[in-house]
Amino acid sequence: MRYLLSLFFVIPVLWLAGCANLSTFEQPRVAVTDVQLRGGKLLAQQFLVTLRVDNPNDYGFDLKGVAADVLLNGHPLARGLSNRHIRVPAYGSATVPIVASVQTLDLLQQVMELGTHQAIEYEVKGHLRVARGWSRDLRIPFNQRGTLDFWRFIGDQAIPQPLDHGY
Repeated sequence: MRYLLSLFFVIPVLWLAGCANLSTFEQPRVAVTDVQLRGGKLLAQQFLVTLRVDNPNDYGFDLKGVAADVLLNGHPLARGLSNRHIRVPAYGSATVPIVASVQTLDLLQQVMELGTHQAIEYEVKGHLRVARGWSRDLRIPFNQRGTLDFWRFIGDQAIPQPLDHGY
């Protein structure tokens, strides 16, 4: 009986301690650190988007998943998902790789619009799914915007070169 009474006392105390911990939760910062073309098939291409998650809290947390959308010049381009469980340490960072897929025709349409030689605006937005133990997971939105000089980024690769037949 004494054991049962102690459980009725300990469980609410642990629950309140968990709630107090969440009340001081400072939102992590998310930044895009790398984008690589991974190849693909005729109708779809894949990119590897790497996010860095910075944790400003004095306790670590577990990421259960990430969803991200990539937009170029305000137009949706790709959607990426990751279901990898990643530990983000207290006052630390973790990288999250996301595989993003894009339809080849959508990508070609975006490249054709880039023919103006202007910098393009990109936006990566989505949410992190943070594990919270016994209660529902915490959904944390993020959004990063910037500009990219596409033609400087790809350099001479954009200029067709004549074939050298060795004659």
